[in-house]
Formats: sequence, C-alpha cells, structure tokens
Amino acid sequence: MNSVALQNTQHIYDLVNCCAEFGVEKAVVCPGSRCAPLLIGFGNHPNIETISVVDERSAGFIGLGLAQQSRKPVVLVCTSGTAAQNFAPAVTEAFYQHVPLIVLTADRPPEWIDQWDGQTIRQKNLYMDHVKGSFVFDENYVEVGKEALALALDGACGPVHLNVPIREPFYPESSEDIIFNAKAQRPQSNNDNNIGHAVWGEFESVLNSSEKVMVLGGQLEPNDELVKLLNQLDVAVVGDVISNLHGVDGVIKSADLLFKAFLPTKHTKDTEEFRPDLLVTFGRSVISKNLKSFLRNYKPTIHWHIGLGMVGDPFQSLKKIVDVEPVEFFKNWVDHLPTKHTEDTKNNYKNKLSKAQLDVDGALKSKLKAAEFNYFSAVQEVMNQLPENSILHLGNSMPVRIANFIGVNDPTIDVWCNRGTSGIDGVVSTAVGHALAESNRKHTLIVGDLSFFYDRNGLWLNHKFPSNLQIVILNDSGGGIFNMIPGPSSQGDLTNLFTTPHKRAAALTAKEFGLDYGTASSLGEIDGWKAGILEIFTDMEINTKVFKQIAAKGTEVTE
Repeated sequence: MNSVALQNTQHIYDLVNCCAEFGVEKAVVCPGSRCAPLLIGFGNHPNIETISVVDERSAGFIGLGLAQQSRKPVVLVCTSGTAAQNFAPAVTEAFYQHVPLIVLTADRPPEWIDQWDGQTIRQKNLYMDHVKGSFVFDENYVEVGKEALALALDGACGPVHLNVPIREPFYPESSEDIIFNAKAQRPQSNNDNNIGHAVWGEFESVLNSSEKVMVLGGQLEPNDELVKLLNQLDVAVVGDVISNLHGVDGVIKSADLLFKAFLPTKHTKDTEEFRPDLLVTFGRSVISKNLKSFLRNYKPTIHWHIGLGMVGDPFQSLKKIVDVEPVEFFKNWVDHLPTKHTEDTKNNYKNKLSKAQLDVDGALKSKLKAAEFNYFSAVQEVMNQLPENSILHLGNSMPVRIANFIGVNDPTIDVWCNRGTSGIDGVVSTAVGHALAESNRKHTLIVGDLSFFYDRNGLWLNHKFPSNLQIVILNDSGGGIFNMIPGPSSQGDLTNLFTTPHKRAAALTAKEFGLDYGTASSLGEIDGWKAGILEIFTDMEINTKVFKQIAAKGTEVTE
C-alpha cells in the first residue's frame, strides 16, 4: 500500500472501527471521491452494513429512520461541498427528536477553503445550531471521535457532526490493506435516573392537593413499559396519535375535537371544569392546536415536565422539570404514591373527559358515514386494515392530522412521524429507513401527494427496496390543507400559490422503481390492498367540506 495513502487514511479506518465499538451497525453512505476513505472503511468493516444512497437529502432521512427503528446510532457519510448541506433537514429533525446520527462529512484540507477549489465550502460547524456537538477530525485530533460518539449517546441522544479533512492520495491499492486498529470503549453514562426524596415529597403534596390531574404525552417512541405504568394510574391521560399511548385504557385521543368547544371564543360552564389543577407532561411536540390553545388560555395551576434533554414550554405554564426518563418517574409514582383516588372530584374529572371522548367518537363516526368519499374516510379504512404488530408512518401536513382525528385503537401498532420540525421533506425516505431496520414487520406510510413527489428519490436505493413497506398516497391534486387554513383560502386566485394544483400521479414512479401500483376512488377499492403503492384520489373541495363538518365550532389547522 502507498505509504502516503496509509498516512492519510489509517486514522479514518480507526474512526470507522470506533463507530462499531460504540454500537453502530449501519452506515448510510453517499458516493464521492473526497469521501473515498470513509466509503472504503465502512464498506470493509465486518460488523457494519453500508447502504448506498445517491441523494444526500434522502440518505439523511433514511439514516434517521434506521436510527429511530433500531434505537441504535447510525452513520451518515458524504463527500465535500454542497453534498453536506443536503443532510441538514434530516440532522435538524434528528436534533428535535433526540436521534443519534453520526454525521461524517469529508472535506478539503483547511488551506484550500475559499480558494475556488472544486466542491469546497465552509463546512466547519455547518449544523452547529442543531447538533449536540461539532468536531474536526483529522490525524492530529483522533480522540474527538470517541468524544463525539459518547456525546451523541449520553443522556438525551442526538446528532453530532465530525468534519473530516482528507488529503490525497486516499485510495488503497487493495482492500486487503485495510486494517482496523483502534479499540474504543464507550464511557458509562452520567445519568443515574435517581429522583430525590425532596422531589417526591413535593410531588406527593401537589398531587394530593389537586382535584383535576391531567397527564399529557407529547410525541414519543413506542414504549410498552410506559403504557403499562400509565394504566395503573387513576388519572386522565391525554395523547395524540404520535404519542403512542393508544394502549392506555381510556386515553383521551381526540383532544383537537374535544377541546374545540372550550376555546376563549367558546367559553362555557365546562371551560373551567376542564382546566387541570396539575398538568404532568412528557415527550415532545403535541399536534392538537385546540388543546394547546386551551392550555395557553386556561393555564394549569401547576405544570411539571418529565424527561431528559431539551424541554419546551408550549403552554407557558411550566413550573418544574424533572430530568429523568418518563418510565422511571411513573414507576416511582406507581410504587410509592397514591394511584387510586376515592374523592369524587378526582374521578369526576377523568370521567368527564372520558364521556366527552365517547361523544366525539360517536359524532365523528356518524359524520364520516354520511359524507361523500373523502380522504378522512379513506384513511380510516386504511387504518382499519392495518395488520397487528405493524408500523404506521404518517406524513406531515394533513395525513398526521387526519390520523389524529381518527386515532389508532390497536395497541400493537407503532406510530412514527417527523414532528420534530414537521416538514414534508424526507417522509418517504424516513419510512424506507424504518422498513430496512425492521424487516420482520409490515410498514405502512400514509403520505400526501406533494410530499411523496417531493421525496421520490427516497425510493432510489443502491440496495434491495424493502418489500415490507407499503405506501398510501393521498392525492387531492395539490396542498389541500391550504384550503382549510383561513388565510390562504381567502386569497382568491392567489390561493393556487399555496395549494399548487397539479395533475401528476405516481403510476410511472411505481413502474420506474418496480413497485406494484393500484388506485382507489372509493372505499371498496381500498379493501384488501396490501403491497406496493396505493394512490387514493379524492376531491379537494369535498375534503374541505368534510373537514369543516368534522371540525365544526371553530377548529383550525395551521401548516
């Protein structure tokens, strides 16, 4: 092997081995020349599978899906220049969802930056605001590799960026010359998940003095242990479809419809009765705009949040943060504090919300049954046919909101959605990553037409496409959500700038990538569909009409 090439690349092969020692089993790599040592290193490592994807934007989201589903760190690799910038949307989503992506961007040596050299930009700190840490990795600073990997996995996980300047030559004469020398051991986490006695004493006092207790879950990864613990609490539990709490008995799953009657403009006697005395939150974002509006206008007396990492205050009421995993907190609650209440007031609050949930379910069922074919009814039919122990992926904009209205009843179904940033980009790619990571379960993606066409490159793999992924496209010939938002829908001819009407269909895309393709314009045509791409065609005007019927009394959505 060329001795200069060995000098320029051995530390990179050792970084690859370091990734394996920290639990990396998959690397999503994009083609290029400057990144050659990284491609060669990952491609030759016996314990890491490499998945090659041409489009860096798609590759980033495929890596995101792989990491989410496997619960293990995943490496992203790209060449120098603007290639690295195309990882940014996925890195940002990973940051807000606490996903450990190890982002390795090849770079030119520092003396060639801003010298009009090809594929050379300012890559240092490229993702600085949306990673746990940014590092420069070269032969003089090899220890930062271990530091970066430890940071990605410590506490609340998240993405890290290692920018890797590489000098020529960097191609070995033979793959037999590749040697993985360095061994790395992941340091022990500093998080012991212990909750002090003083905290429990304070919480017990607050709990005993609160008549109306609401436990609210934001977006969460599926967690059976957490669901079992919540089922032992005799309090009202609220969760959107992305909270994965549909296994909780009597969970309040239709908050957007339920709380629409209690917004400031709809003040009723029940408004104050539904205001919680104690709000305990965990997880991340909440879909329901009406629930957020209600809690912002009728703030809980006391609000505690449970969880590690970044904590938001979406209701502007947060009083205390307990930085432990939610499972640990609720386990201590079940083991050491009262879980059942004999007071009528406590039970009445939970029962009142449960009664309202049943009323909402009945009204929604009745309205959908009476309506013309629309994408609410279509999604309901698709969700009714999901097999047990399968995985549901939801696109942003309308699909996740439609599914949130309908709700998931089967506790064996896991739900995923890119709600960290709520963008429509990368939805297909993320679902592909999930399906590649868990090949023994059926995956169903429900996605809007614009989102699907925007991310078609997610189907372009230099890898066998996962046959366990089925894609449902809701095609209403544009961005239908903008017909439902008060602002865009009242702009006359300019509304088309928001809805972007089109006449495209996915038939040729399915043919290009060798996927089965079917269409549906009625509920009967959805029945029994199980593979490839199903494109459901609905009328935007009918969808808007049905939405207004479902969301009467002022429910709004925002993009």
